Amino acid sequence: MYVERKRHCFLVALAGVLLMGCDALTDVDAPDVVQPKDVDNAEGAAAFGAAAIDNLYGQFANMTSTTGRFSDEFYLSDSFNAFAAVDYREQAVTYTEWGPVLLGRGRTFAQLGIDLYLQHAPEERAAIGQLYAVRGLAALLLGEVNCNGTPLSEVVDLKPVYGGPITSDSMTTRAVAELDIALDYASADPRIMNLVRVARGRALTNLGRFSEAASAVAGVPTDYEYYAELTSAGSGIQNPIFNTNSMTDVWGAITVADGEGANGLDFVSANDPRVPTELLGTGRDGETEHYYFTRFTDRYDPIVLASGIEARLIEAEADLQAGGSRWLSILNDLRAVAIDPPLEPLMDPGTRDGWVDLVFRERAFWLFATGHRMGDLRRLLRQYGRSQNDTHPVGHYKGPQDYGTDVVFILTLSEQSNPEGFVCMDRNP
Repeated sequence: MYVERKRHCFLVALAGVLLMGCDALTDVDAPDVVQPKDVDNAEGAAAFGAAAIDNLYGQFANMTSTTGRFSDEFYLSDSFNAFAAVDYREQAVTYTEWGPVLLGRGRTFAQLGIDLYLQHAPEERAAIGQLYAVRGLAALLLGEVNCNGTPLSEVVDLKPVYGGPITSDSMTTRAVAELDIALDYASADPRIMNLVRVARGRALTNLGRFSEAASAVAGVPTDYEYYAELTSAGSGIQNPIFNTNSMTDVWGAITVADGEGANGLDFVSANDPRVPTELLGTGRDGETEHYYFTRFTDRYDPIVLASGIEARLIEAEADLQAGGSRWLSILNDLRAVAIDPPLEPLMDPGTRDGWVDLVFRERAFWLFATGHRMGDLRRLLRQYGRSQNDTHPVGHYKGPQDYGTDVVFILTLSEQSNPEGFVCMDRNP
């Protein structure tokens, strides 16, 4: 929809970005090379928009896999490799990128698209709103999983303006500001409008502004879903969970985890239809049972980016935070209407800790493999006073390795190109 249909223009947008900072190159008579003036129009806006959305979808997809391993959703069933440190949460600065800088690139593409739309096609308000949503979502995801001190750069007058390190809360606050603008532009299109509402609710929840979060998502239908579409076009990003979990071809590196590190949830043994699994045998490490998440059946299967189910879960947590009595009925209503056949209703655990555990367990099963679990574990530490010994996988990992203590992603090598700073302020939740 909208600028997604312009994916064929992705290379045009990329060429424009590469050339805009090179005055000498733009003077060369090169008819086979796209010049900045060639994208200074409505088609150029759509091209940059397509690049921005393609970037968001691809980096979000990568994040669902990486955060799933960092938390308790997935476990390495392969021998030790470059990604094992994410699984046992002991990162070094040489850790392979998961895409923070690429999310920043998507924000840049989105801003260039917005500027061109405002100049050449201001009536395309839904498309503009979608690009503001891309910028907000990128900042939201960075603030949710990265350490305090992540830089956020911008492009002003086609020149990079390097941002200094900011806290995760400041990053998320910036996301809310972008999404506030998106609300106004997207008002004419329910699909984009509901994406913005859910993203705002998620961001406000991360900031601990629970009542505002509930208000933000109040109008989202429970059956609403917005997918990150993955295709062979554009960047060609595939579904990384399917690729590394299905044991097709040479893959089969991660399994659905089950009670990982003492604290992990029972994603397999619960036999919950929200996390359907199939035992495929023993993993490539020769010792780990390999469970396949059967909801993904193809390397280009889309991944839910926002949903009405998430909206209801945000409302339930807000009600619990406010000392209300509706949170359990909200959870049970979801179990009755959002899956077929319905799930049995939940019983009241009777204690505050039990209530929090139940809300987060329901979030974990409803939102499995959609990039939420790492942020939720971080919130349990930051907002609910839990400790790692109660939330994250702990103790012995496998082989000679124990679990580490990281609860956030550190800044990786690519951030060293930013002269304003590239070292975490801290690794606090």
